[in-house]
Amino acid sequence: MTAPFYIIVGDDYRGFSDEDKAFVLSDFYEKMLKNQGWPETNAKVVLGQGVSYHDREFLSHTLKKRGVDNFYPLPEVAPLDVTHKRSQENVLISKPEKFSQYRYRFDLSITDKVDRLSDHVTGKHVGAMLLMEASRQATIAVLEDEYCSTAEVDYGLILDRFDSQFNGYLFPLPCTLDTSIEELRSSSKNITVIVKTTVSQCGTVIANINLDVTLCITKVLDKIEARKAQGVVKDLEQSFAQSDAQQLHIA
Repeated sequence: MTAPFYIIVGDDYRGFSDEDKAFVLSDFYEKMLKNQGWPETNAKVVLGQGVSYHDREFLSHTLKKRGVDNFYPLPEVAPLDVTHKRSQENVLISKPEKFSQYRYRFDLSITDKVDRLSDHVTGKHVGAMLLMEASRQATIAVLEDEYCSTAEVDYGLILDRFDSQFNGYLFPLPCTLDTSIEELRSSSKNITVIVKTTVSQCGTVIANINLDVTLCITKVLDKIEARKAQGVVKDLEQSFAQSDAQQLHIA
């Protein structure tokens, strides 16, 4: 007899749920409250996207108490320092899994707190902006591990180019990002690389996202950024001065 199979996704993806195998979180909770014997102890329960960290832990604890051993949660998310984020809620990838030099794998991990990037939610698929941000985080994570963590100097990252190609919809289910580094140039001052990420779901490639990045010594980069910041402030001041002069001339 085939074991029952259920998927849990966040309430933002209600359009994806079918009330048979795929449930939004609130409906899954409601059904558990009404039926203490559900889900069945031999059921396979897979956690999809859009569920908060609190609910992930609560589901794991509750299902275990009900004797459901086959619960498949999302892996632990990557640390803040390797993704350059300030809030864990904004981390979209799992801890990196390194296969060999320059080759890594991540799992997509979306909570219910990323409305800034997914404000156009259709209720069925994951928006492209989330995949692009997840790929950007994966890029930072692999460069931190491969270069920054072992370098004798501090590096800052400059994004030179961002290319993306989408082949289909990504649904709020488990998803992998395979990320590799291709080194183009290296000198005592900087390193230029292409970081390529392939986004896949259930064996199908959904997107290919490539970032050209230059790793620059932080002290040098800070000076460049400060100089450019001063320049744009000066340019803005001049543009307002010219605008004021034109208005006076018209008057």
